[in-house]
Amino acid sequence: MQTSDKPRDLARDSVYQRLRSDVLSCELRPGQLLQERDLVGQFEVSKSPIRDALLKLEEQGLIEVLPRKGYRVRPIDISDVRDMYGLRQILESECIALLIETASDEVLEGLEVFRNGPPSPDLATWIDYNRAFHTYIAVNCGNARLARIAQETIEQFDRLTYVSVTSSDDLSLDLFVREHGEIIDAIRAGNKRLSIARARYHIQSSRKRVLDSLRHASIIDSSPSAR
Repeated sequence: MQTSDKPRDLARDSVYQRLRSDVLSCELRPGQLLQERDLVGQFEVSKSPIRDALLKLEEQGLIEVLPRKGYRVRPIDISDVRDMYGLRQILESECIALLIETASDEVLEGLEVFRNGPPSPDLATWIDYNRAFHTYIAVNCGNARLARIAQETIEQFDRLTYVSVTSSDDLSLDLFVREHGEIIDAIRAGNKRLSIARARYHIQSSRKRVLDSLRHASIIDSSPSAR
């Protein structure tokens, strides 16, 4: 009789979601060491879902594998952040240009889903919405290789988005939604130059907020030792 893999899949997803949330919220500090045996005890699961979750987080640029030492929450480095934003601006500009050239009416209509932010005020839900908007443009650009690279890059920004939003006293999430709407308007009008200009402004504004936040945050200087 074949046994169901559903409980195993649920355990794997639960561990991944918990660890990802802890990394994004900096509950697990940048630079903090993680050991499989400690996480097995914490989550009361076998090593398999722990290892799967850690490797998935590594693919997203949130965890590093340290040979013979275990894992480490990837430190936030300001120089690397600058490079990430520069790369993202190049990739998303090209994705938008190709989207306008190749997208069907159905794909363009699909952008309307992102015109309004999520109804839930939960920050994790909002970060998912923000990532989904930028990913939608990437995966529908008509170039599979570009889409894959852009999507992998976009996913690495979740933690930076969290830092930016939680470090500001007066930043409204409505600002992000409004800027998304302006990008959507330009894309649907077929105005390539305006669409790219608005996307660049959106990314540059985010870059400034994140760098300002990181300069005043203790998390970028975290020791690699466990708490």
